[in-house]
Amino acid sequence: MIVKKEHVFFLVTILLSSSLFLNCQGSKKRQATDKPLIGFLMDSLIEERWARDRDIFISSVKTYGGNVIVQIGEENAKTQEAQLQYLIDQGVNSLVLIPNDPDLLTKAVQEAKKHGVPVLLYERLVHNGGADLYLAYDAIKVGELQAAYILKTIKNGPVVIINGKKNDPIAASIHEGIFTILNSEIKSGRITVVEDYWVTTGNSEEVADAIAGLIDKNIHFKAILAYNDLYAEAAIRVLTLKRLAKKVAVAGADADLAACQRIVEGTQTMTVYKPIEIIAAKAAELAVYMARNERVTVHKAIFDGSYRVPYYQLEPIAVDATNLRQTVIKDGFHLEEEVYRNVALK
Repeated sequence: MIVKKEHVFFLVTILLSSSLFLNCQGSKKRQATDKPLIGFLMDSLIEERWARDRDIFISSVKTYGGNVIVQIGEENAKTQEAQLQYLIDQGVNSLVLIPNDPDLLTKAVQEAKKHGVPVLLYERLVHNGGADLYLAYDAIKVGELQAAYILKTIKNGPVVIINGKKNDPIAASIHEGIFTILNSEIKSGRITVVEDYWVTTGNSEEVADAIAGLIDKNIHFKAILAYNDLYAEAAIRVLTLKRLAKKVAVAGADADLAACQRIVEGTQTMTVYKPIEIIAAKAAELAVYMARNERVTVHKAIFDGSYRVPYYQLEPIAVDATNLRQTVIKDGFHLEEEVYRNVALK
């Protein structure tokens, strides 16, 4: 299986050195203020990392003299629509959105813009919404880091890829990055992809069932590349039950504490670290600038299907047992004693 690059949400390098409100033509701007009220509309707190994003974001906004109203969508786009309207009614000066669904929140983003509320999309894109700014780690790079590490580990053989949802632009970008690295190896015959699975529910149990199904069908594989650490955990849980843990290389993403513990225990091979301290603090800074109608300079844009959305891109880091201390532990992302809780400190 060789995948062609047909990723519609392509990046274009452009210079946007003027105000981000260029995307808000035709909408009235809210009054700029030195003490902005920022709306932070999140999808859920189910994954470990999101509570940390929230706390850092709130703390950072307060350092700029602002306040935050947080809403949690409980993984429901309709709920987020209602919450976004609530935030508009509360008079927020800018809005940071982690959307549940890229297709179902287009009108909500446009509604915010109609009311003069600039919108920053955090980690996830909304299709055709024309948001004012998109802030995320380079998802293509995430896939490239995973694939390069797995190639270095297994050299050759069959692999399984567990993707996010098909309508998730981040999942599509990670997938593109994986095949940017793997395509030449697939063409040479050194690598075969025995399963390229896209989740439909986003539930980790779906991932567990998919991996169990492959094993039960006696489909052999040497590595699993998982969309995130939650999916990696589900895969490893099945591998453990089937007595295949540590025999199959597993790559994840997000550097969750449990994933870092699995790495030092040897059941997970690597993860991709996207420092939350950096992205959450940057989101707070940009949201305050937007609330104050201040200029922000970015050098990339991402196409959301209708608009080129200014894209503030951050670089992820590959993490394994050899550099945990120099990355997640050094940054204070996780404590050393927590990471090594189940093994002797080395």
